[in-house]
Amino acid sequence: MTTTAATGPARRGVPRRRRAPSPSPSPSPSRFSFSGQLALLVAMAFAIPAQLYLAIPVADRVQIAYGVDAASAAWTGAAFSFAYALGFLVFGPLSDRVGRRPVLAGGALATAVTTALTAAAPGLGWFLAGRVLQGFAAATFAPVALAYVTERAPAARRPVALSLLTTGLLGAGIAGQVYGQLVTEHADWRAAFWPAALVYAAAAVAFRRLLASGASGASGLAAPGAAGPAPAASVRAVAAAALALLRTPGPAAVFAAALPVFGSFVAFYAVLERELRLTYGFDANGLLLAQAAGAVGLLAGPLVNRRFGTAGPRALALTGYLASASGLLLALAAEAAARPEAMIGAGALFVAGTGLIVPGTVGLLHQLAPHARGTAGAVNTFALFAGASAGQLAAAHLGPRPMLAVLVAATLLAALTVATGTRTRTPTPTRTGTRTDTPEPTRSRP
Repeated sequence: MTTTAATGPARRGVPRRRRAPSPSPSPSPSRFSFSGQLALLVAMAFAIPAQLYLAIPVADRVQIAYGVDAASAAWTGAAFSFAYALGFLVFGPLSDRVGRRPVLAGGALATAVTTALTAAAPGLGWFLAGRVLQGFAAATFAPVALAYVTERAPAARRPVALSLLTTGLLGAGIAGQVYGQLVTEHADWRAAFWPAALVYAAAAVAFRRLLASGASGASGLAAPGAAGPAPAASVRAVAAAALALLRTPGPAAVFAAALPVFGSFVAFYAVLERELRLTYGFDANGLLLAQAAGAVGLLAGPLVNRRFGTAGPRALALTGYLASASGLLLALAAEAAARPEAMIGAGALFVAGTGLIVPGTVGLLHQLAPHARGTAGAVNTFALFAGASAGQLAAAHLGPRPMLAVLVAATLLAALTVATGTRTRTPTPTRTGTRTDTPEPTRSRP
């Protein structure tokens, strides 16, 4: 006689029937299609990191308001970006454990609150403390949004989707400066924070209602069509994965090469804004036109990715580094020749190159660290914005020519690091431009 397994304790000698595994939590029904979710994330990629770059036009007003020197006022941006970079190491792995949507929604709400508190700060000390909290809260967005897009995008659309998102993260640099310039010319500089706080509060609601739910595993990025994400790793496992990545030549090369990327971006625009305003007498409208010209370079990333995506992320990143270095070198020559319009044009080439570097290196890590993508993304984003912190401080202490010369050298060194450090570790792209899902050899696993 056949015994039917019960749901209670198993009888002696009769094995309990295993329950069927729970359905994968990825992707749950959403009010938006993926295209709509991507549009929301790209919009917030422009808005949330813009708080970092807002410090460039606001720094002079902070200096006057609190009676400090330029080096002290530079901490308006550096205080934010140091905490911002540190937060990536916390929230990237955290989203591996609790899911992308809760971290994005909760982080946007925290960013709204801290932005409002920063605007109400009564003194410089309180203001800088607010910027630290604001930066830490804003760090919930970039690594988690990149992970969300990588795991939810259809394979054929993933390179372009990542390029659009990283274009938004770069565009935040232009958007933050333009917004700050407009506000400081027509209102008190503190007024720049209140509308942003409202936007972030609205984003928290939108993330909660419109993004797909479901936690991700330690790898962070279950490919579309996969059976489902693995169970979340422990904090110790995530830390071990990060240390292993730093000891692995391929990912370590990408992380080292990430340091000058946003550092160059912040430092270049700090130098450009100061030179155009103080040396060449540009007014507010002239500065806005200069920043708008740089924004043209943002179009390069999505266009090149769409046309040449099959070349692979390594080629894309190296092309970006060389284009950025070329733009910086032209800007250095234009500054020496006292040609401000040429500096502005060189800035567009520099921005275009940066717009290729970021999606290229993200895609490269997607290949080099397939078993720790969430952690790899967090470490890489940390390196990007740690460089941004150093870039703003360096620009406050160096003149335009030494600063631009340092940026050229750093960008070329980063290109060499990626070229030599990842040469034999990148799988050949498929004909559709997507990675293969074949595991890498055991020696290259973190």
